[in-house]
Amino acid sequence: MVSIVNEPSGLTDAQEAGRVPTASGSATDFAYSRILDLILSRDLRPGERTSVNLLVARLKLGRAPIREAISRLHAEGVLIIKKQSGTTVAAVDGTGAIHLFALRGALEDLAAKTAVENATKDDFARVKFLLAEMKETSITAPRDRGAGARFVKANSAFHAAIVASAHNPYLDQAYSRLQLQFQIVSYLSYRGYDPVAAALRQAEHEEIGAALIARNALHLRDSQRNHSASTERSLLHYLSPP
Repeated sequence: MVSIVNEPSGLTDAQEAGRVPTASGSATDFAYSRILDLILSRDLRPGERTSVNLLVARLKLGRAPIREAISRLHAEGVLIIKKQSGTTVAAVDGTGAIHLFALRGALEDLAAKTAVENATKDDFARVKFLLAEMKETSITAPRDRGAGARFVKANSAFHAAIVASAHNPYLDQAYSRLQLQFQIVSYLSYRGYDPVAAALRQAEHEEIGAALIARNALHLRDSQRNHSASTERSLLHYLSPP
């Protein structure tokens, strides 16, 4: 396995995770980010009901950006809106997770060949930065406050960065939407510090990054498949009824 050396990406933590807001972000972007933070921090749980009025009072934001953010999260499958029951946080069961992994695997396979051909030095730097971030939050300092959330965001951004290296905007857009679902599921199933699992997971990520940098499409495809399979097993175990 090729050793990965950390290099800074020049991006903020929020930008690394593909999150808003930025200094120029809109009010809707900010509301979207705040609602998503509530979900990722477990302040809004799967199946829990909410509404424009409740979120306005909770987040101290205007009705218009809250309403637009809810519509956006509904379109992405994060929130469910029904006339009878109102707005609820979408739940993911074992069947839903299997469908997500199948689609994710297809997109990653599609990206592998083009990614090794089109990846730039900036792409490599971003992958290295995110590998270091995942190591910091899951191995080096896993008990720091917020380490779990940082890891999940960096993990999501890492896989998106591999696919983004293909420089196919349509593929990137499809994968980014899918990754939002994985980010939520991964955080909800995050069970805290497990040194053995963390070391194995980091080794799998290092192998994926090394395959991209070596421009080895077959190795990249296979390492992503192996990692996806092990992640799927862990998530399905968590999601399965007791």
